[in-house]
Amino acid sequence: MRVLIFRLLFAALWLGPAAALPARDLRGAPFVARAGEGFSHIFNQDYAPARDLFLALEREYPAHPAPPLYLASIHWMEEMMRRQDLTLNRFVSASHFAAKTDLVMPGGEREAFFREISRSESLAGAILAQSPGDRDARYFMATAAGLRASFAVTIDHSLREAFRSGRKAYSLARDLIGEDPAYYDAYLITGVYEYIAGSVPWYLKWMTVVIGLGGDRELGMEQVRLASEKGTVVRNEASLIRMILEVREKRYAGGLELARALHAKFPRSFLLALSVAQIEQLAGMREEAARTFVQIERRVEERRPHFDRIPLAEFRFHLATQLMHMEQHDLAVERFRRCLADPLTGAEERALSHLSLGKIHLWLHRPAAAERELRIVLSLPETEGSHGQAQKLLKRLGRD
Repeated sequence: MRVLIFRLLFAALWLGPAAALPARDLRGAPFVARAGEGFSHIFNQDYAPARDLFLALEREYPAHPAPPLYLASIHWMEEMMRRQDLTLNRFVSASHFAAKTDLVMPGGEREAFFREISRSESLAGAILAQSPGDRDARYFMATAAGLRASFAVTIDHSLREAFRSGRKAYSLARDLIGEDPAYYDAYLITGVYEYIAGSVPWYLKWMTVVIGLGGDRELGMEQVRLASEKGTVVRNEASLIRMILEVREKRYAGGLELARALHAKFPRSFLLALSVAQIEQLAGMREEAARTFVQIERRVEERRPHFDRIPLAEFRFHLATQLMHMEQHDLAVERFRRCLADPLTGAEERALSHLSLGKIHLWLHRPAAAERELRIVLSLPETEGSHGQAQKLLKRLGRD
């Protein structure tokens, strides 16, 4: 509960840095168009071509703060992907990023992240040294500070650094909006921080008072909406944040509409596909969620681009478990059987598959089939209380 919604920091800047406006005379259509191509790669989880494109932009625009910031964000997202933290359930979890972590980012990657983000800040600072009021350079400073805050929460799990950098990002963006209310891209930063500060539980309100970060939850939602509808280049990013906030607020219809629209736009992203299924499940749309999950499974089986990154055996076991919880029993049984037939399925998953099959048969009043599965569980090594659960179920059957 300590960070509550602070993990949304990383979502806000997941793609946010890649959307910063070109500074000064670098607003030309060619730059914006090519950068946009890179952003599309990022949304589709095509990090290698995105990196190549941003490196090319860096060579062509050596004084521009954007390319190094884009490159820093890729280092960060790849680490989040390695940790399997780029999923919707991480965003809405109340504790995931609050807990201490033993995970360590590879030293070279960590150094590269901070080197790129520092270089972006230096380039923006050079612009501000000549033109102190340059709005785009200040926007880059704000997004860089926000990215530092996001990294602190999601990689280092450090609240102190998140508050420090987050406050800087918010202040820069708020001042920018005060001067130019039509600078809608900056509303994404202020909106996320307003929502975060407004969501801190009452027993931590003192912390926001000490650091001077009051917040308004509804104002935050409204500002993110403005960015998604009127922003120059952050519309997709803001739509992603709106999706997360809608789910946080249990406004599943709105979140689902946004998730489906984003997935239609970036069909190679398995993360967006999973988000659609997860929101359907949260909304109680069991049949729709089951269909979406099964479609994802088919893409994994067919080794579609990016979906081939999902380990099939592991995914199928978790899918079967979700289908069981959604009372899609026939589909669940089929997938547990596939898990047991797959030589890549681990010993724990095998035991739990038999246990789940026993439960399903029991629910469906198939005592003989249930007993058969539960006896198999007892013949396998104990895992996650499997023996105790099997014995209790056998007792219910009168077969203990």
